[in-house]
Amino acid sequence: TEVVDTGWVSESQFFQGFALVQALPGPLFNFSSFLGAVYLGIPGAFIAWAGLFGPGLILVLAFLPFWMKVRQVSWFKCFLAGVNAAAIGLVIAATAQLWEKAVGTWADAATFFFTGAFLMFFDPKDAYPTLSKLWTPIGIVFGGLFGYLLTAIDFSQGELDVTQCNIGDLTNITL
Repeated sequence: TEVVDTGWVSESQFFQGFALVQALPGPLFNFSSFLGAVYLGIPGAFIAWAGLFGPGLILVLAFLPFWMKVRQVSWFKCFLAGVNAAAIGLVIAATAQLWEKAVGTWADAATFFFTGAFLMFFDPKDAYPTLSKLWTPIGIVFGGLFGYLLTAIDFSQGELDVTQCNIGDLTNITL
């Protein structure tokens, strides 16, 4: 990535920040602020936030008066359908790229599939509507616990080896 290769953040900090923003509701825009904060502290977070949101906000405010007319045009509706399809393709491509960098063991792969299946197939919105908004963070916590247990189990000995999972590594996150 551009920020890791240039030395702004380490690969570990990049993945920690990516995991953090995945636990937050909404899009990944918070990630830019995290990267800015890691690189330049609080001022960097504000600069990254403004750099990401500023141009889009200006475009929205400039385009808003024309939106009611443009959204009725048939070719524009087709264009937006294509943009949605392209966005889905980009998400799939990003998942494949993250797989190559983040999944190195069978425990990582099992955690990936477990967490994905958990979030995809067990949605409580019908049974427990209030829990629905917390479901993604709950799934990430369950995925983290599942990954911790799989990484900690030494299957060659049939024993739990917690020395592989040093919780103290989590305290080394710097902003």
